[in-house]
Amino acid sequence: MNISNQALIHATQIVDGFQHIKSMSALEITPDNMATFHQFLDLLSNEHGSEFANNVLAQPEIQAIKPGIQQLFSQASSLYERHWAQRIVDSDDAKHTLSEEYPYYKHYQRATGMEVNAIHSLAESPVNKVLMVGSGALPLTTLALHKDGLQVDNLDINGPDLSLGQQVCDALCPDHQMMFIHNDICAQDNLAQYDVIWLAALVGDETLKEKIISHLFSKMKPGALLVVRTAYNLRTLLYPSIDEQGLAPFQLKLKIQTYADNFHSILIAHKPQ
Repeated sequence: MNISNQALIHATQIVDGFQHIKSMSALEITPDNMATFHQFLDLLSNEHGSEFANNVLAQPEIQAIKPGIQQLFSQASSLYERHWAQRIVDSDDAKHTLSEEYPYYKHYQRATGMEVNAIHSLAESPVNKVLMVGSGALPLTTLALHKDGLQVDNLDINGPDLSLGQQVCDALCPDHQMMFIHNDICAQDNLAQYDVIWLAALVGDETLKEKIISHLFSKMKPGALLVVRTAYNLRTLLYPSIDEQGLAPFQLKLKIQTYADNFHSILIAHKPQ
């Protein structure tokens, strides 16, 4: 079977999976629902090659449902984070709940570890202060950065998620001394104090990301680094993606396209001196 026919079959499976999830009576965190979501996410694996992925993405029925998939994934991700954040906050042993029960704990450790190593290698001067944009209800990246010895501020446009995220940090690291800022990043002006700004994958759609990048460039200090979590190939159906051209006038320093499932792709750029 040639790659075009394989892509057509795969596209049909994606459409069927999406319609099945949409037909659920309620979007809730249950074992059955999670199994359905994992089956769907398997169809969007990073392990597919670019030629196959491009053929799938080119199918008209895929382009038609792409906004719906991204909206659904954003809702499901938020729901999942809130579910686990509340479990951690309510737990008698928050650290055990996170490290032994949360399924993606080791993934976050590895992914953030890769990013932290990269920024320390690329930074022109020591990195001390960081802003996590889109920290959310389960700020695991924030906690990993804090554990690395960095001073971290958190910003999120969603007030309840930001508050829950602060409770998670309080439960896991009571002496953290982090700031939690409820604001739209495009309305945040005091960005020159940060050595690095992390931009979560689900912050803004493609159009809004352009506005965010422009605002960050105007407010960040020269030499500061920008870490952008993004997606490529079939994962662009889940995340609003941005490529290296979309980072201009930032100067790209590193591009990581991972071929491991559950890993986002990473762009690291800096504002020229």
